[in-house]
Amino acid sequence: MVTMVTGVTAAAAAAETPMGEAQLDALLTGNTVYIEVPPGGPGGPDGGIAPFLYGADGRAVAVLPAGLTLVGTWRLEGDRYCVDWDNGPKDSCTRLVKSAEALLMVDPKTGETRGAVESIRPGNPEAL
Repeated sequence: MVTMVTGVTAAAAAAETPMGEAQLDALLTGNTVYIEVPPGGPGGPDGGIAPFLYGADGRAVAVLPAGLTLVGTWRLEGDRYCVDWDNGPKDSCTRLVKSAEALLMVDPKTGETRGAVESIRPGNPEAL
């Protein structure tokens, strides 16, 4: 299990190099990533920890802190991974950026930090 500390700004993340495709493949494929989602937005008014499953078969499932379950398919595209949610955004791409304090989920278009990795667990421990 990988555990990361959160609380780094988007400006700090922008100074770091995103992870490459091989690193993303090793961290995501077949694993459940627990993401600390900031307050507000679709995750919920209070934020919280959301499990995201990145199946080896390309299936993606996430349960947001507000209770919404997203289902879709995911793929790697160079230094980012992208998800087409059946019941949410299409072509939603994210970069994983490693900083000294955290592993951050960063929007490649805006540079906005979407959340931080709290932990990564093999398989599907949440039965998503």
